[in-house]
Amino acid sequence: LPSKEDACSHTPIKVRGIHTYMCVPEEAYAAAVRSIFSNADYSGAATRYKNPQECWTRFEALLDRLGRPGAALHVVHIAGTNGKGTTSALCEAMLRESGVRVGLFTSPHLHCFRERIRIDGALVSREAVVAGMARVSAAAEAVGGASPFEKLTALALLCFDAAGVSWAVLETGLGGRWDATNHFSPRVCGVTRVGLDHVNVLGSTVREIAGEKAGILKRGVPAFSVAQAADAAEVLRAAAAAAGTSLTTEESMPPLEASLPAGAAPPAWLSPPHQAANASLALAMVGSLAQRGLLPDKPAARGRALVSTRWPARYES
Repeated sequence: LPSKEDACSHTPIKVRGIHTYMCVPEEAYAAAVRSIFSNADYSGAATRYKNPQECWTRFEALLDRLGRPGAALHVVHIAGTNGKGTTSALCEAMLRESGVRVGLFTSPHLHCFRERIRIDGALVSREAVVAGMARVSAAAEAVGGASPFEKLTALALLCFDAAGVSWAVLETGLGGRWDATNHFSPRVCGVTRVGLDHVNVLGSTVREIAGEKAGILKRGVPAFSVAQAADAAEVLRAAAAAAGTSLTTEESMPPLEASLPAGAAPPAWLSPPHQAANASLALAMVGSLAQRGLLPDKPAARGRALVSTRWPARYES
């Protein structure tokens, strides 16, 4: 539900491609957010995927109905159990520091709903949420419905297109193989630490869960992974081989300390070993994009992003 921060006063704004100069009352914004979660299941009784192909096809129909938002985006795709938010935030900051415009889609939010969708580092506007959800709700009704996360993903893509960004960092919601964020061919994929999560849906073992996360790997799209438990590492290696792509693991990635500006120390929230690994993952992923000529190669900019990025509730005092 919208937080108090979300409900602050409305401001006229131009949202390119969605609407022109609209002033959104607080109740309209609150209603838009409620509509996203109107069919959410909070019982915790969700079970292993039922008819995943049917849901996949339905979301494809939703995207078609909306005009295939996000089709022109250069996508950075990240899956895993722990560390997806950190890695996504760092990738987004490095891309932005490299001089490109970028959208960021993560979940859940901490303080306010709009944290889930960011444009060039700023929270998406309330106006964009209201205008986008008007389109998403109509399209969802036309195709027979959509899950809360499917609606969120579609909304994010509409907002990214409306803002005119060229890059998007997409964090998976649950798993990877059947995730709503997996309907694109990304420029690079990353897998953070895989453990036991959503076992009632993804499977009861790390091996099964890793198989779902590995579903984001695509032919010819370089993939990167932090150090994994033996079962997860084996699954990821096999998935990369089957997909016909490379898999670079943590021992071959640039260390955090070597990428910092001269004389700079890593921020406290990146100092624990698991966070340093996530930072190395982000560095390797964005570095790969630069090496392939997909964005300006600016190592110093990536180092600045490491120092300046903040991602709340991670090793904070």
